[in-house]
Amino acid sequence: MSHLVPPTPLSRRGETWLRGIVETILVLTGIAEYKDDFREADIEPRSWYFIKEAEGRGVHVYALYGPGGFTNNFKAVRDGTTVRFDMLPVADFANGKNARATDDKKKTKALLMRHDFPVAHGKTFWFWQTKKALNFGKRVGFPLVVKPRNGSVSRHVTTNIKNERDLEQAIRYATLYSPSFIIEKFVTGSMYRGTVIDFKFVACIEQIPAHIVGGGTETIRMLIDAKNADPRRGGLDAPHATTHRIVENETAMNMLAEKHYTAETVLKSGERLFLQKDPFLKWGGDLKEVTSVVHPDNVKLFEEVARRFEIHAVGIDCIMPDISRSWKEQTCAILELNNMPAIDLHHVPTEGTPADPAQALVDMFFKYYLT
Repeated sequence: MSHLVPPTPLSRRGETWLRGIVETILVLTGIAEYKDDFREADIEPRSWYFIKEAEGRGVHVYALYGPGGFTNNFKAVRDGTTVRFDMLPVADFANGKNARATDDKKKTKALLMRHDFPVAHGKTFWFWQTKKALNFGKRVGFPLVVKPRNGSVSRHVTTNIKNERDLEQAIRYATLYSPSFIIEKFVTGSMYRGTVIDFKFVACIEQIPAHIVGGGTETIRMLIDAKNADPRRGGLDAPHATTHRIVENETAMNMLAEKHYTAETVLKSGERLFLQKDPFLKWGGDLKEVTSVVHPDNVKLFEEVARRFEIHAVGIDCIMPDISRSWKEQTCAILELNNMPAIDLHHVPTEGTPADPAQALVDMFFKYYLT
């Protein structure tokens, strides 16, 4: 029962109104109640870090509890003022009309292009346009990326597609999630997530594909098991985990085979072995905090994107070779925007000093909800 109602065709404001009605009915009938004894494992990580910061500043937060457990619906109380929010209070009521484009990757790309932001060349298709999509992909040239038109957290995304057979398979995979999909040119570089709160850049994380680093004595099997034993890493489908255990799928086995390694191979000290090609967290990817080295031009880019989209809290995914160099001096692309930013990524990096976007989000909460 993480959500009171399933996704609907309503606007965000309409969904908020509907959730309020459902919530009131559930509470009045005794089916659900607000409780303040939730634990970190009970709720979304992004919500947890916001709530801990807010409570340290005099806000008392309750989570709605129903037959399925705790939900993503919260009630914050301070000095007689009560604020209800879903997952995070992102001040969406203060956003401009362009903010709605973030729910649709096609509209996002169109708006980015209109304002001359860097994007990957691509086009949107429907599931019945497979032949047309294949022809487009061949004209653009491999490697390619296929992703659903809607959705987040890299669901049903395939990257670095190098031939027509894999392109056709990637299209089928994407349409399992969404009837519409995007084909675009694959951009080489690292994956970064920049977070902007109230139009101010606050943090940036680099997502790194699942890997292990040799110590000179441990086998690959031992290194994987040791990394997966980290209690902060959840399973593949763990609902309330930021990082996940390394997935030993066909890709991982192929990457071992390419180096003629087996699970019993001992890596040299300092040798890094990648076990996935994509930096997806659900497959065991890592997080490197890079906020302090982001080039000023890239800070300005993140903030300008937020302003053009008129959105007060946003996570901006982009690819570029080096975040410490200006985006103007390298090939890069903004991939998508998340209007419910996963601030937890910055609080629990696997490498580097944690940033604190929760502090900026609570500042915005006081500004827009409590004054």
